[in-house]
Amino acid sequence: MNATFVILLCSIVVLSGAAIFSIWIGRRNKSSENWSVGGRSLPIYVVAGTQFATGVGGGVLVAHIGIGYSAGWSAVTYNVLYSIGIILLVLLANWLKEQKFTTMPEIFKKLYGEHKIMMSIVTFLAIVVPFGWLCTQLVAFGSLFTEITGINFTLLILFFAAISLLFVLPGGLASVAWTDFIFGCLMIIMTVISGFYILDLAGGWSEITSKVPGNMVNLPEGLGAVGTTTIVFWILAIFPGALTNQMSYQRIYAASSPSVAKKGFIIAAIVGVISGIWASFMGIAVYSMNPDLTDPEMASGWFLTQIPLWFMALYGSFIIATIMSTVSSAVQSVVVNITTDIYQSYVNPNASDRKLLTLSRLMSVVVIALAVVLALYYPKALGWLVATYAYSASGLLVPIFGGFILRKSNRLSAKSAIGSMALGVLSAAVAQIVGTEIPYVAFGILGSLVGFIVFTYMFDDKSKSKEIVTDKEEVQI
Repeated sequence: MNATFVILLCSIVVLSGAAIFSIWIGRRNKSSENWSVGGRSLPIYVVAGTQFATGVGGGVLVAHIGIGYSAGWSAVTYNVLYSIGIILLVLLANWLKEQKFTTMPEIFKKLYGEHKIMMSIVTFLAIVVPFGWLCTQLVAFGSLFTEITGINFTLLILFFAAISLLFVLPGGLASVAWTDFIFGCLMIIMTVISGFYILDLAGGWSEITSKVPGNMVNLPEGLGAVGTTTIVFWILAIFPGALTNQMSYQRIYAASSPSVAKKGFIIAAIVGVISGIWASFMGIAVYSMNPDLTDPEMASGWFLTQIPLWFMALYGSFIIATIMSTVSSAVQSVVVNITTDIYQSYVNPNASDRKLLTLSRLMSVVVIALAVVLALYYPKALGWLVATYAYSASGLLVPIFGGFILRKSNRLSAKSAIGSMALGVLSAAVAQIVGTEIPYVAFGILGSLVGFIVFTYMFDDKSKSKEIVTDKEEVQI
C-alpha cells in the first residue's frame, strides 16, 4: 500500500474527528466571551491539557530530541526550567481571575491606567510572540511532512492552514482548549508508544547505555551534559518567555476558578517535564543506533526512516496533534488582541456580541493567510521570529510583575510602563547588534528594570488621573 496514502488517511481521520468535536463545542458556546476566554469555565483537565499541548509545540519533536541526542538528559533540564516558569504564573492566578481580564494589555490598563501609546506598545508585544509561533509551526509542519510523504511543501502548508481554521472558527478559545485537551491526550499516548518502540528497536536500555557516553546517561550528570554555560543561557531565555506568553495568561483567564487554574498549570508543568524525559530518551536511543549524525536535530528525521509504515502513520498523527495545538492557539491569541485591544477599544467600543464574533472569525482567516504568505515566501528568514520572544519578554516581564508588586501604591503611571518597555526593547536591540555572548534578552530585562525604577520613582506624577488600585487580596499558591 502507498505510504503517502496511509499516512494521509490516518492524519485525516484524526483531524476530522477533532474538527467535528470542535464544531460541536462551538455550537454550544456562541458568545464572544466563549470565543475570547472559553467562557471562563474550563475544568482542571482541560486547563492542564490545553496549557501542555500549546506549550510543547513542534519544538519537542525536533529541537528537544536533538538536545537528547547531543546532551543526554539535558532536555529534561530545559523542560524543568520552562515548567518552573509556568508554575510561577500561579502566583498571579487569584488577582488575574478576580479582574476578569481578556488579554495582556488589559493588565497594563488596570495597573497603569488608560494610555493609547502604552496600550499600542503592549498590544504589539503581545501579538508578535503567538504570530511568530504560528509562522514557525507552519514551516515545521511543512518540512516534516514533506520528508515523510514527499508532498509539495506549499500544498502541505496551505492544507494545514485551512484545516487549522476548523479548530478556531467554531468557538475560539472554547473549541481550541477542548481540542487541545484531545490532542494532549493523543500526544501522551504516542510518547509512551514511541518510547517503547524505540527501546525495542535499539535493543533495550542496557544496549543503549553501552553505546552512549556515560556523561549523557548517568544521573544526575546527564542533566547537565549540555554544559553550565548553556543552562545559564536557558535560564535567562526560558523564564522570561514563559512568564510573558499571553497564551498562558489566557488559560488562567479561561479557568473556572483560581484554584482550577493553579492545579491545571501544576499538572501541565509535571506533564511538560515528562515530555522532556521522553525527548531526552528518544535522542539518547537514536544516538546509540547512529552516533554520526552531523546535526543533532536530524535525530527525529532519522528515526522516521527506521519505522514501518503502520507506525509512521501513527507518528504522523502525533506530529499533527503536536503542531496543530500550537497553531490554533496562536491564531486565537492574535485575533483576540485585534478584536479586544484594537477594534473594541478604539474603533467600536459599543460593538455587539454578534459583531465581535463575526469580526473574530474574519480576522482568524486574515491572520492565518498572512502567516501562510510569510511561511511560503520567507521560510529561511523565519529564524528572526524567534527574536520576538526575547523582545516581548524584554518589554513585558518587568512592568507586569513590577506593577503587580506595586499595585497598591499610588506611584504607578503610564510613564512607568512606557519607560520600562522602551528601555527594555532598546537594551535588547543594542545587545543583539553588538553580539554579546550572554543572551540579549538578559540585557533587555535589565534595561527594563532600570527604566521601571527610574520612571516610577524619579518621575512619579502625583497628579496623574489613574484610578488607584486598592486590591486587598493576598496571593496564595
